[in-house]
Amino acid sequence: MTLLNIIVDFLLNPWFLISLTFWIIVIVFVFLLRNKKDAYSLFFPLLALFKTKKLNNLIINISKRKPKLWRIFWNIGIFVSFSFTIFGFYFFFINIVNLIFQPSIENAIVPLIPGVTIDLPILFYLFLPLLFIMTTHEFAHGISASIDGVEIKSTGILGVGFFYLVGFGAFVEIDERELRSSKFHRNTRFRIAAAGTYVNALTAGLAFLLILSFPTLISPFYVQVTQVYTVLTPQDGGFNNGTLEAGDAIIGIKNSGDPDANFLNLDLNQGISLTSILSNSTRIKFSIGDNLTFKTYNPFSESYSKKNVTLGPRYDIGIRYEYTDDGMGLRITYNYSSNTETNILITKVNGTAIDKSNGDTLEILLTDFSLKAINLTSELGIDYILDIDIVGVFVGVQSTYYWMHLNEFAKLFTANWPDFLFRELIWLFIIAFSITLFNMMPLPIFDGDRFVKELVNWIFGENYKSKKKKKDRLIYKGIDTECKLTEYRVEKIEYVKIYLKDNHREDQNSEIILGEDNYELVDKIGDGYKDTVSVNLPENTKLKENSIFEISYEYSYDDKKRIKNIVLNTIRVSALILIGGNFLLSFLKFGFDLFWI
Repeated sequence: MTLLNIIVDFLLNPWFLISLTFWIIVIVFVFLLRNKKDAYSLFFPLLALFKTKKLNNLIINISKRKPKLWRIFWNIGIFVSFSFTIFGFYFFFINIVNLIFQPSIENAIVPLIPGVTIDLPILFYLFLPLLFIMTTHEFAHGISASIDGVEIKSTGILGVGFFYLVGFGAFVEIDERELRSSKFHRNTRFRIAAAGTYVNALTAGLAFLLILSFPTLISPFYVQVTQVYTVLTPQDGGFNNGTLEAGDAIIGIKNSGDPDANFLNLDLNQGISLTSILSNSTRIKFSIGDNLTFKTYNPFSESYSKKNVTLGPRYDIGIRYEYTDDGMGLRITYNYSSNTETNILITKVNGTAIDKSNGDTLEILLTDFSLKAINLTSELGIDYILDIDIVGVFVGVQSTYYWMHLNEFAKLFTANWPDFLFRELIWLFIIAFSITLFNMMPLPIFDGDRFVKELVNWIFGENYKSKKKKKDRLIYKGIDTECKLTEYRVEKIEYVKIYLKDNHREDQNSEIILGEDNYELVDKIGDGYKDTVSVNLPENTKLKENSIFEISYEYSYDDKKRIKNIVLNTIRVSALILIGGNFLLSFLKFGFDLFWI
């Protein structure tokens, strides 16, 4: 393959085209919002993020309705979500042990990466579940924060697109700095950390119940019946070629000559299928050679019919075989009577040379109602006599299933709707449960890390007796001169410097040291501790964007922070080893389906 062919294949790949479309849309939005730079963040070619405050009031209004009930609801979520942290450690540990000692494809854990492990058709089934799960997850964080008065700064959507990777998500941005302060009780932080996963767990549970009850829920609109996929010709062993048609949905079956009231309607979810009827396990009774009347519906012509179907014998010939590529012979690969594998090439059946193109096949003999034995002659002239047994009846069709509408409303949505809905529920459960499990693991990118960090802090407590010094550097964005420090319990300011941006000399900035009358240490959060420096600039001082504030200060230090960090990082490393080990072993044992490589 030439370099040009590789480039052309890359550019014409659907995932690249989708990513290209995604970034074109992003560029259009960036252009429209060019005067509102705070409304978006662009990190081309990886991430695009758009913010808005229009949904803030909606979240706040929802939280104001029955706040006590909401608080009880989210308190339950604390225990539910933390139980998934415990279960997550157990699950990943047991799974990694199984991958090491008893590897099975059922134990493989593969990330859902669009364009890598998920191909294009499946991705379309993921859009709605992902949208629902991410929206409810983020709304849960927002509502649980709002009921305790934590500020919601913005809401929005984000998207990623790079080569073949395309994804999207939603977010609710809360004031994390304020939340981490002592202004709010730890229970608030527990509730917010657990809320998203809690809602995901409820979503997974609801999806699971809907999956179990799906046949009942869909029954007023659809019934699942047998549909003819292929009608076998006599040369293939069939009896009803020309009577039944490909696509015929079999609605009901009765004995020929019986009144229409005797039709037994098919319902695969009730165990009434073509297979169960032909096994003589229903009220429809018959023998070989009898005729049954099939009531059918053909979706291609949208026509109903009644068709008399002949019941032929189903023979057990005791061998497994396959035809040669030229169709002039068949090869016996297994003998069921002796349970042995074989490799015998047969060229004649009952003295007639095999020729599939001419219709001279083994199967055409099986349409004989009185067949007792078959004589197979090998290429070496050796005859093999097969004594055959009748094991049932045979219609001569290959079948699948079909969702038959029960009313015009269901017909409008077509027979594909139940399958689509069921697949959506399956993916809703898979994604919701997976996010619930992974998101409560204590890794910095997950909610579980925030939860476990707060739990460790609660267990070990706090001891603010020591004093430490620190320097913070903050970039001036041209909005305000309030410098929010990274520590919360600031005792005093040693100095405040401003490095003015010099447009003429890129390698050097002018420096200003502020006097004490030009700044004030204040309690901006409102928790009783000072955390912010409010700067009053000297007259005639003009700050340019990207000027830097450097603040040196003394603050109260938690003497238990070191031991808490050791414990937290130990838990994090354990979680990382378990999750990473599962991914690595899954890849080494089974590989990932990198469909585009």
